Amino acid sequence: MSSVPLKTGKGRWKIFAGAWIALSLLATAWAISSPISSGPDEPAHIVKAASVVRGELVGPQGTYGNEVAVPNYVSWTNAQTCFVFKPAVPADCAPAIEGDPAETVVGTTTAGYNNPVYYALVGWPSLVFSDTTGIYAMRIVSGLLSSGMLALAFMLVSTWRRPTIPAIGLVAAITPMVLYVNGLVNPSSFEISGTIAAFVAMLTIVTQPDERLLRGRAIILVAVSVLVANTRTISPLWIAIAIVVPLLLLPWRELGGLLRRRVVLISAAIVALAAAFSVAWTPISTRLASDAAAGAPKTPVITTVFPDVGQSPFFGFVKMVTLTFTNGADMIGNFGWMDTPVPATTIVIWTMLIGVILLAGFVLLRGRRALVGAALLLLALVLPALIQAAFITTGGFIWQGRYGLPIFVMLIFGVAALVSLSVENSRPAPALLTRLVLAVLVGFIAGQGYGFLKAMRRNVIGSDTSWKQLITDPQWIPPGGVMLSLALFAVGLVTLAVVVLRIRSAERRAEVVGQNA
Repeated sequence: MSSVPLKTGKGRWKIFAGAWIALSLLATAWAISSPISSGPDEPAHIVKAASVVRGELVGPQGTYGNEVAVPNYVSWTNAQTCFVFKPAVPADCAPAIEGDPAETVVGTTTAGYNNPVYYALVGWPSLVFSDTTGIYAMRIVSGLLSSGMLALAFMLVSTWRRPTIPAIGLVAAITPMVLYVNGLVNPSSFEISGTIAAFVAMLTIVTQPDERLLRGRAIILVAVSVLVANTRTISPLWIAIAIVVPLLLLPWRELGGLLRRRVVLISAAIVALAAAFSVAWTPISTRLASDAAAGAPKTPVITTVFPDVGQSPFFGFVKMVTLTFTNGADMIGNFGWMDTPVPATTIVIWTMLIGVILLAGFVLLRGRRALVGAALLLLALVLPALIQAAFITTGGFIWQGRYGLPIFVMLIFGVAALVSLSVENSRPAPALLTRLVLAVLVGFIAGQGYGFLKAMRRNVIGSDTSWKQLITDPQWIPPGGVMLSLALFAVGLVTLAVVVLRIRSAERRAEVVGQNA
């Protein structure tokens, strides 16, 4: 079987560049069209990022969170949530900043104990800008980095012998919620996008062996895994799944041969060290907070009390299972502080995409591939429930749909990739496969676009108003105006579609060459 032209040379990096541009445009559109503090818990993350780049990794525990020194405009984000949980209220209700925006004040963050790696990478624009421009810049930086990880996934897929179906799976895995989070200051962006990239890299190493590309693929795997492992407390678990589950595809002899490779051993050691630091950060952060508060008078600590504190693990497990479809809808898209769900049309589109992929997996997968597909499905269904069950007694019910996106995206892409491997030696009608790609892209553009428009309406004029007012009578105006956000999003969608069609075209050319050889 002939190789796809993008396997080596500049072709695959053109795919990376095109995907990065497209995904960055989409993330930037979300970044500027989302009002400040409109993302879930975003004020806490913004304050944390600004404090970390100023050398304050934790800060002493105060009444409402860790207290850190940040610019006034950063601290003020905590006061700009008047529209949160009020879908009919546009974002123009947010009060103007009082005092000098650049003045250093004490800010409060409930993310104070979080791992600092993500915040160090995205918080530096707050050192450059002295007003709210710095917040939008932090969002854009976060979006560029997250989009780069997703673009690496597209590049890796383009090197597969049959990349079309995996590319379709990757498109389906990028739900509106994935793109939305990429446009915010939120470590979930790195966690989700990086997990996709790590899982694609590992599946590529296992199923598309190529001595020439192994080192480069290993470098990608290590880089994204180190970043992901140091985003959220649970992130090392997602990386462990992304790396270990694909290994189940290999017979023992091939597995032993791969694990004895020097590049693999070095990569495993680096990832393990990164994960160890992530696990160790919790006690380190607690000690840093205690040291920072040494000698200061103690203050009462007011913490958020989540529902169902004190309930049994069994209660937490059952409650999560009953919310499976609700969480699934949230993983497709529920914007803002979980108060702006995507339209029903978008839910239907992604339900169809996911359903077709899972049905194809059930019909076509056999042997080790069926085992891996079943393992991914079981993990996606049960693991979030187990995590919540372990936490509910002491912490209450804390789960939000996006928390499960790392395993959710691995399931969608993983099953699509395994289906592709199962039909690799067959010859489906080229025109039929091309039509399938076009259908998926049309659904992707329609679902993403409609979701973006609904979120724009909610933020600009409120969800209960006429659509035409979005253009004729905006109440809150994003930086650059409404049309700039819409244009960036439209161009990003079209550019990403071109990238996927380019991957399909490369496979089609390889098929023609193979037939004529």
